[in-house]
Amino acid sequence: MSTMFKVGDFFVRLRDQGERPKLTIWNNNGTKIVSEFISSTTPNFWVQIAKLTSQEVVDKVQSLLGEK
Repeated sequence: MSTMFKVGDFFVRLRDQGERPKLTIWNNNGTKIVSEFISSTTPNFWVQIAKLTSQEVVDKVQSLLGEK
């Protein structure tokens, strides 16, 4: 299963690949910003994602993952 959505200036894909979802984020120019498996996230992981993108992206992804 794959979910794609737009948040602000970013396009986000959250793809279920078994036990580890994969998060991929592109900017509005189509440049890939992040491509990471999400297995056991730490607060620092989300801080880094927010620095690369925005807090709004982090909030949306966390809500889809059921982490908030």
